[in-house]
Amino acid sequence: MARMMRRWKYQNGVPISGWLIDTLAYQFMRSWSYKDKSFLYHDYMARDFFAFMATQSTTQSYWRAPGSGSNVPTKGNFQRPANNAYALALKAIQQRADGYEWASRQTWRSIFGTTFPS
Repeated sequence: MARMMRRWKYQNGVPISGWLIDTLAYQFMRSWSYKDKSFLYHDYMARDFFAFMATQSTTQSYWRAPGSGSNVPTKGNFQRPANNAYALALKAIQQRADGYEWASRQTWRSIFGTTFPS
């Protein structure tokens, strides 16, 4: 998931460090209800992680890294781009459910770039 989110970061110029992505991913995965499922749930995982990131406080200046407890600073507002990606993820999932596989793939590519999905 962290690798996917790095693609999102680079594709959309999101001001978030890889370290913060890893930190938030760790926090998210600890409570995600589908964490015991296979990679076939990657679309739901991305959707839910975008929602998780979008709801992080915009006034918080750092998060605690798991393990070391180091302060992981924010680089800017990543919450708004995460919310935009969440809306697109909802759209892509619905398109796929409606049988519009090509449209779904194009929507995911607007989030992650042309390398996803392969």
